[in-house]
Amino acid sequence: MEGDVPAGARGCGAAGGVPSSGTRWDPPTGRGDGPTVVVVAVTNTAFEGDPPPYSPPDPKSVHLLYPPFSAGFSQQVPVIYQPGRGPEPFPPAPLPYATYNGQPSTGPSPTSHGQRLPKDYLVESVLVTIFCCLLTGVIALVYSHETRAALSRGDTAQANVASKKAQSLVLFSLLFGLFASISWVIYVLVALYV
Repeated sequence: MEGDVPAGARGCGAAGGVPSSGTRWDPPTGRGDGPTVVVVAVTNTAFEGDPPPYSPPDPKSVHLLYPPFSAGFSQQVPVIYQPGRGPEPFPPAPLPYATYNGQPSTGPSPTSHGQRLPKDYLVESVLVTIFCCLLTGVIALVYSHETRAALSRGDTAQANVASKKAQSLVLFSLLFGLFASISWVIYVLVALYV
């Protein structure tokens, strides 16, 4: 029991119960003395005294602190614009993409060869998801979103495939929902009147 620390002195430091790393507890000597606390002060000699005074860098040594620009960088002076008229509008030039000005464009488009863009069954998918069948309706929603994504990136073949799958799932969900509803009505009528 000689090395045990009393419950009241455990974790206490020199500052009235605050633990510190520089304190040590000595066991009582049996003469009624209380615990003896030894405080060890640690100082850092690097931070003794006043800090050095601030001095700006020497202008002759600026090239050491800030290296010159690389050879590929032009050392232009920043241009300061004077207030006045704004910049001139861009001159009319051919744009890199097709614009719509009321007349059909000459660029290739899926509708120019008599093809119609595939329909994304988004509204129908949402309706059958809410009212008919949740599982197949959500899958139809995924395929209708895939149809829109394929159309936005210009992939009409993938859009056609996804549109056909969305249409099939919407139709299946609608028929399943009607079958389940009619079956439920027949079951309730039979249960009530039989």
